[in-house]
Amino acid sequence: MTAISQSCDRARWWASLRVDGELSALETALLDAHLGRCFHCCSFAGGAADVAAALRGAHLERPVPLALVLSRRRPALRALQLTAAVALVVAAGAVAALAGLDRQGGTSTAVKPVAIVAADESPDAVRELRRALLLVPAPQVPRNKRLPADSA
Repeated sequence: MTAISQSCDRARWWASLRVDGELSALETALLDAHLGRCFHCCSFAGGAADVAAALRGAHLERPVPLALVLSRRRPALRALQLTAAVALVVAAGAVAALAGLDRQGGTSTAVKPVAIVAADESPDAVRELRRALLLVPAPQVPRNKRLPADSA
């Protein structure tokens, strides 16, 4: 693929504007001067004019009406989906908790509290859970003391 110069890029933009009748007299003169010396842009302008003429002459198609059928989910299916989602979240939490254990079997200091929110919770309930999690104080580690994991 060859690189297109800035003047060719501008000329192709003007050629597409000319097809729609949106080109000023000055731009038309500059475009004609460029098309007189650039074969590639001249063929582009001819192609753009041919495409525009074909589109204007094409028969308009009537849109086909669509009928969307929305199926109502059964409550049993909804309960099954919710149960599966909760089971996946609990399993992910268990894996994360096991990954937070260090070699001595104690918990890591990087463990953070996690809340499980059901899909039907209101935004206010979610905000309350976030506030509760923000109020949990972070464990303070003195800077001059070593952590138990570092003493090995």
